[in-house]
Order: sequence, then C-alpha cells, then structure tokens
Amino acid sequence: MIAYSEQREEILLQLVKEDDYQAFEELYARHFDLLIGYAYNVTRDKHVAKDIIQEIFTWFWSNRSLWKLTTCKGYLLTAVKYKAVSYFRSCKAQDVFFQQIRSIPSKYQDDSLYFEAKQLKELIESLVETLPDRCKEVFKLSRLEYYSNKEIAKKMGISEKTVEAQMTIALKRLKGSLGNCYFLLFFLI
Repeated sequence: MIAYSEQREEILLQLVKEDDYQAFEELYARHFDLLIGYAYNVTRDKHVAKDIIQEIFTWFWSNRSLWKLTTCKGYLLTAVKYKAVSYFRSCKAQDVFFQQIRSIPSKYQDDSLYFEAKQLKELIESLVETLPDRCKEVFKLSRLEYYSNKEIAKKMGISEKTVEAQMTIALKRLKGSLGNCYFLLFFLI
C-alpha cells in the first residue's frame, strides 16, 4: 500500500470516511500549519488559534460520515473564518478587549480610552435599538445569543434567506452609522 503521505487528498478523505484515523492524521498534518497561521492572523492569540483548529478537526472527525468532500482545504479555511468570528462575538472576546485596554500602562493612556471604548459599545447598542423590530431581533439572536441562521429561522418561523437578508440590512445600517469604527462590532457586540 502507498504511504499516507503520498496519497491524494481525495483518497485520504475517503479513507477518513471509512474510519481510518491515520488518514485523518495525515490530513491534519498537511493542513495544520496553514490553518493555525490563518487563525492566528485573525485572532492574534496563539492559544485561541490552537483551540479553534482543535475544535474544527474534532468536529471534522466526529462528523466524517456527514460530509461529502473531495478536497478539504477550502472547507477548513472557511471553518476557521467562522470559528474566529464566533470567538469575537463571544463574551470572552469582549472581556479580553476591555482587559487589554485596561492593562495598557498608564503612560500610554489615561482612563479616557477605557471610557471611549465603553461609550462606543453603548453607541452600538443604541444603534441596534433603532433597527426595525424583526431586523433587531434577528441581529440580537445572531450576535448576542449566538444562534445560527438556521436556529433563528426556526425560532422566528421565517426562512434562512429572510434571516440572511435581515442581517445584511442590520450590518449595512450599522456600518453606515459607525463608518471607520465598523470593525469594532466584532469586539464590542
């Protein structure tokens, strides 16, 4: 038999679906460096990046009977992107953001930086309150309660396309109101 390191990815994926853990380890080894680099570039935290990669590969192995892949690089990179966004939406990311602001030595800041960040968070929260009711509800379920689009659709009795449309509306309005500070949505909400 050909060594795993010499197998095409398509063959390795088929072997993984057949419960071949060595094939899984080969895929892990092939993609780990790329994925960890991507996760680190997004999160800027080695530990968080490693956690994200571990969660993705754990899910990947646990759900091997569900996926129908012939290549996995793009799939794994997309998974990293979504896991990183989830991390930034979590309370942990908000806490880390505010802790980092507070931990900056006082010679580089005064207390006004912390209060500015707090005011910006309050501004974003008030802008969310100005959204149309359905749009606001979808946004809060997504960004504050971490529901998936599918879960939101089921909970509200609407289609996933409607959820996506409402999120697009919400994000466009917030982006328009926040201008250059738009990226802070990932940290503050």
